[in-house]
Amino acid sequence: NIYQYTEELDYPEIRESEHKTFAVDTLVRNEDHLNFELPPEILPSKPEEKLIYLSMGSMGGIDLNLMKRLIKILSRSPHKFIVSKGLLGDELELASNMWGENNLPQTKVLPLVDLVIIHGGNNTVCEAFSFGKPMIVMGLFGDQFDNAQRIQDTGFGIRIEPYNFEDEQLLKSINDL
Repeated sequence: NIYQYTEELDYPEIRESEHKTFAVDTLVRNEDHLNFELPPEILPSKPEEKLIYLSMGSMGGIDLNLMKRLIKILSRSPHKFIVSKGLLGDELELASNMWGENNLPQTKVLPLVDLVIIHGGNNTVCEAFSFGKPMIVMGLFGDQFDNAQRIQDTGFGIRIEPYNFEDEQLLKSINDL
């Protein structure tokens, strides 16, 4: 059995038969062939401003109500945001403290940011770990619920329910992390 899961989040206490199970700590996509440059206006201009990446994945990105709510809440933050808008991104209007595109090369963005707000898919979690980024995780389905809980339990981030949270909870979590 081969599985991919970041060592810091793994469950060694429940893994069966070490000799039959092999963990791949992390896999990171190679996007070196992609050119990527941030527009200068999105870069923080004050020491207290942070650069934060928001990506709810392909499924979260098509939930326009969720994306619009997150954009509205984050527009009140003093920080700057890079937003992966998703397949329906042309229907989203970003706030003045945001920049984004429908599809972004995540492994080019992650080294540039201070924090990530993500859906918690295994690939995104592993890539965020690879670049040492704290996470706010809003699991939507499948492995994302467990990843979100494990990240919170191990202290590497905060779990927030994507459809059941107060605006201030998200803003406070950003500042706490």
